Amino acid sequence: MPATDFTAEEYAARLTKTRRAMAAQGIDTLMVADPSNMAWLTGYDGWSFYVPQAVIAPAAGDPIWWGRPQDKAGAAQTTWLSADNLLDWP
Repeated sequence: MPATDFTAEEYAARLTKTRRAMAAQGIDTLMVADPSNMAWLTGYDGWSFYVPQAVIAPAAGDPIWWGRPQDKAGAAQTTWLSADNLLDWP
């Protein structure tokens, strides 16, 4: 696991809590663009908050980090997400 601030269990609990709130509001997929909320869900600690980036949380499965190619390495180092869940845009 990359260098995250919390345990895998803590992030799983946060995702469960988020999904419960999503279900209560009828939300199937949540797109999170606020840097502090992205960090809360995944551990992502990026400095490029001035460009489009997000964490996409589906109702099931792991979230997806989405951002610039040059920020993808930082996402790999600071999140618990697998490489398959780190998507960049050109």
